[in-house]
Amino acid sequence: MRAAIAQTTPSLSRVEWRRAIGESVRTADVPKEKAALLHAIYERITVAGPEIVGVQLTAAAYAHGLALALTEKVAMARPTGVGRAIATYDMPIEGRDEWLEAAKRLA
Repeated sequence: MRAAIAQTTPSLSRVEWRRAIGESVRTADVPKEKAALLHAIYERITVAGPEIVGVQLTAAAYAHGLALALTEKVAMARPTGVGRAIATYDMPIEGRDEWLEAAKRLA
């Protein structure tokens, strides 16, 4: 992960990459496309029972600043009749604290 922080990716390409991901999320309408997007962002999601205890992003996602851009709270809709309509989950991003510290040093 330190290599991802040290990697220099021009800011403009980071913004373009995030916009492309956002547009893909909005337009993906089949499960296969949505799965491909998730695989482009998340390397590993660790769960313990019903809780998400941590997520590791892909090298590309770290390199494009998604450790800072993604929220660690996610709301997910459930099918009608299955529990509450919307559930909120914490998704702690591994390495996020290092990214925040690096951003403070560079500011």
